[in-house]
Amino acid sequence: MEVLTGLFWVLGGVGVFMLGLKYISENFALILGGKLKSGLKNMSKSYAASMLCGAATSALFQSSVAVNMVLISLVESSLVTFPAACAVILGTNLGTTVTAQIVSVSFSKSFSVAAIGAFVGFLGFLLTLSSNKRASLIGSVAVGFGLVFVGIEIMTKGVQTFYGYAWFKNLFLIKSPLILLLNGFFVTAICQSSSVVTSMLVILASDGVVGIESAVYLILGANIGTCISVIFVSNKMSLKSRQTAYFNLIFNILGAATFFLIMLFFGKSVGELLIKTSSSYGGAVANFHTAFNLFMGLLLLPFITHVCRLIEILSCERQKAEKKQFNTFTS
Repeated sequence: MEVLTGLFWVLGGVGVFMLGLKYISENFALILGGKLKSGLKNMSKSYAASMLCGAATSALFQSSVAVNMVLISLVESSLVTFPAACAVILGTNLGTTVTAQIVSVSFSKSFSVAAIGAFVGFLGFLLTLSSNKRASLIGSVAVGFGLVFVGIEIMTKGVQTFYGYAWFKNLFLIKSPLILLLNGFFVTAICQSSSVVTSMLVILASDGVVGIESAVYLILGANIGTCISVIFVSNKMSLKSRQTAYFNLIFNILGAATFFLIMLFFGKSVGELLIKTSSSYGGAVANFHTAFNLFMGLLLLPFITHVCRLIEILSCERQKAEKKQFNTFTS
């Protein structure tokens, strides 16, 4: 019965957490009106500026998936070039790490960030009663932040009920790095939110349930899993839109493969280095998530044009092969 109760707490916490992110994203979109699309459309020709634009937008909207969806629709309409869109994607992957950082701060021992977040939510509710539409929307954003922190508290309470069970601890004591990576991929692909997965890992690491190295492998898988929904949506769009979605997938696969090898050979040293970046294990996990996306983004940024060209060649060759196969079948 305790396990079932804990499961209900976790699911309820995830629901409140996701509702908070939804409130933030939707109400920011209403505050900005059409400025999100126009901002992405009129971004600088500098790929570095495009990356910064993506990071800021994703951090603001708390959803890289939502920003990427808007982005591929702009590529579909030829309002944004393929390379510029790819530079923005590098930024969106970085911006979405803000969520994990918020969760890690909530475990501060000096003061209750969650309580402050809940109070901000209450103040936001008072603002929603205003007759001024803009003030009401700002209040709704504040309510969203409040729900995020309340959701974190509920998830933490639910997860803690499992700590006494050996089967639960064994889930995170798996020795195989590949299985951990695949677990991160499948869980994220199913729930369609890397923010939930990374936030849960921050909570578990803060309580000492998940080790730093295990959390790293799970995060690498989660980064790949979050690309799935955008891939599905883009399949119904033009070739350029599909190429944009494929770039996001390739970026995360390359990043996961790079750090997977680094962790295999230098995992202990990386773990020790990460622990030094924060006063808690949860903070160290959040810092890795941010550092990973920042490092890979800066590493790939100078080669954007070349990577885009390679994707164009490969996708065009695939399209030709599929067309030839179809003609052979129908003849």
